[in-house]
Amino acid sequence: MRTWREELDQLRDELAQLTELTEQEMCGSLPHFYRHFDTMKNNIEIFIYAGEGDIDDFLPVLERDWRASHASLTGILEYNPGECHPKADPVSWIGFLELLSRVEKFCERRKYRVDLKGE
Repeated sequence: MRTWREELDQLRDELAQLTELTEQEMCGSLPHFYRHFDTMKNNIEIFIYAGEGDIDDFLPVLERDWRASHASLTGILEYNPGECHPKADPVSWIGFLELLSRVEKFCERRKYRVDLKGE
C-alpha cells in the first residue's frame, strides 16, 4: 500500500503534466480551469515541503480546487480543444483525458467526490 506522500507526489506530477499540456495547446489566453490545476499542484508542494501536516486538514483544500476547476461555463467540462485546433488529431487528447481521469480517481478514492453539476 502506498503512503500519502507517494500518492501526493504522483498527483502533483499528474497535475504538472495537465498544466503543461494545457499550456502547449492554448490559443490566446489560458482556460480558466488551468489556474485551479496549478493551484492544486502548488498546494501539494507546499504541504510536502512544510513537513506534511495533518492530511485530513489538507484534503478539503484539494477538493475545493478540484470543484472550482469544474465550475459552470468556465470549467474543464466546457473546454473544447477543437475550437483552437480544429485540424488536430483527437487521439492527441487521450493523454490529457487520461491524466484528468487519474486526478478524479484520486479524489474519489479519498472520498472527496466532486458533484460535477455543482449541487
